[in-house]
Amino acid sequence: MQKKFAGMMPLLAGFLRQYPKHFLVLFVLLLFEGVIAGLSILAVVPLATFLIDPEFTKSGHIALRAKEVITGFGFTSSFWTYGLIFVGFNIIKGASDIAIRGATLRIKYAVTRGLLQDVLKSFFCARWEFFGGADQGRLLSTLSKEISTIGDALGLIAQLLAQVIQLGIYLSVPISLNPKLTGITVVLAVIFGLPFLLLQKISYRLGQQNVETAGKALGILVESLSAARIIIGFGRQNEARERYIKSLDAHIAVTLRSQTLGSVVGNLYRPLAMLAGILAMGYSIHGVSQVAELAAVMWSILSALPLLGNLLQGQLGIKNFIPSYEQLLSLREQAFRLEEVVGTETFSKMSQGIRLRDLCFDYPGRTDTLRHINLTIPVGKMTALVGESGSGKSTISDLVLGLQIPMSGEVLIDGVSLGKMNQNSFREKVGYVPQDPLLFQGSIRDNLLWSFPTAGESDLWEALKLAGSESFVKQLPQGIDTIVGDRGTKLSGGQRQRIALARALIRKPELLILDEATSALDAESEAIIQKAIDTLPSNTTVLVIAHRLSTIAKADQIYVLQAGKVMEQGTFGHLAQNSSGLFARMIAAQRHSESNVLPSTTPTTEFRSY
Repeated sequence: MQKKFAGMMPLLAGFLRQYPKHFLVLFVLLLFEGVIAGLSILAVVPLATFLIDPEFTKSGHIALRAKEVITGFGFTSSFWTYGLIFVGFNIIKGASDIAIRGATLRIKYAVTRGLLQDVLKSFFCARWEFFGGADQGRLLSTLSKEISTIGDALGLIAQLLAQVIQLGIYLSVPISLNPKLTGITVVLAVIFGLPFLLLQKISYRLGQQNVETAGKALGILVESLSAARIIIGFGRQNEARERYIKSLDAHIAVTLRSQTLGSVVGNLYRPLAMLAGILAMGYSIHGVSQVAELAAVMWSILSALPLLGNLLQGQLGIKNFIPSYEQLLSLREQAFRLEEVVGTETFSKMSQGIRLRDLCFDYPGRTDTLRHINLTIPVGKMTALVGESGSGKSTISDLVLGLQIPMSGEVLIDGVSLGKMNQNSFREKVGYVPQDPLLFQGSIRDNLLWSFPTAGESDLWEALKLAGSESFVKQLPQGIDTIVGDRGTKLSGGQRQRIALARALIRKPELLILDEATSALDAESEAIIQKAIDTLPSNTTVLVIAHRLSTIAKADQIYVLQAGKVMEQGTFGHLAQNSSGLFARMIAAQRHSESNVLPSTTPTTEFRSY
């Protein structure tokens, strides 16, 4: 923990360099406030002197000097003059305190924004493995709550810096007037504050529990909202609600203890600090000759002692924030470990195709996901991957997209290793339609433009037409500007899939990947998408991962996978005629379960009209 916390110092130094104007403004305000604070303290002296000795016959040098300055500016020496000057300095001090608070808030939010920007950059520079293996609740909690906590802590550090300077100014005046009284007060105040330092370990432990319970509660909430359909379908609404409330109660219990601990210092230390001042005054009062100067000393000390309490309370707050910072560092380190290696080759156009050469891959904790895969995806052709669940079909598409890194072997694009290529330059020329077509909150137009921001109106409608979506989109209440809802829930499954296909086609991709894109659709929706695939430009390379074999009836070549290995290869008709082959058994099993899905496989021309 100490090593990680030590790493915060460079972070603070980095933000000082990144936001010099913010900190310069804060520093100037602190200096100004310090001067005003000192003057407001000294203004007590002539006011108290006038109340005791209006003629200033027995006053000290501070009171006499104040009277000379005031009369020199043409003001009369009176109670109202001294009183208004005292109040005026305190009004200016209050205004400067507000300005300092505003400056620290600007620093806080600048730091929070900078942290979010850096963290998201590191996350999205990581491979898909980082997101696939991460605890979603922990990720969301870090981005939504913990970074805000870190911003609060860094704002608190800036505020503590201001209070340290204020404390120095408040103590400099009484030290110059009565060093003995001031020294005794400070020593007693520090002694009374030592027991509160023992609360730091408790604060750190509560901070850890706070981070853990927040991540767990948020994870359960996100999971419940994402699974609302199945929860309602199973009639388990009460159980889902109670599961979240139980995790929330655990978080609230920790938060209550954490926040209550934060108020302990403020409410218990301040009376003790006042006691320190009273004890020091009782011990030193007989040696004080000027009552007015004693008033200034006590006013200054009573203003300074709460700042000591704030410093102690701030220390607890920083200890409480460290677990949030540790979690942020942990996720960033994990993202850096999984950082995607960006090659120097830039992809522009595919002229030959894609080749997987002796490729092996395993997921963590699993073996033999893919073993010695050799296959070719020719340019301008449709290549299909079929096989039972878990055979490695979708993993191959992830490897082609660079979402996963092979353990051995390589993916070659026109003979160039994908690892040596700027992979985003390749992905920008790929259209991808997953089995679960996630649409973004917004309109159909927004979703299409997200894929290809420079698309014109004609491009939008051309993509919708190619995807078989033009007709139903025109019938929607707001047409292409219809809001699709969260994840596209306001559209049917077939409509979402067709919009997802249009989103892939609008960028006129060099490679179109359809990952189980029709497996969950009804026959009519599947036929519409199949027709859309049939009308693709002849130079479009298509990789289809299929569960329904009818989808790949017109594929130029088919690879049949089993247990991470390529077992068969050929055209639909060729593989179907091999009655002892794996593909033929798959057809028979599918025909048995869905007798109306596949036409007869004897003449291959029948599949051309499907």
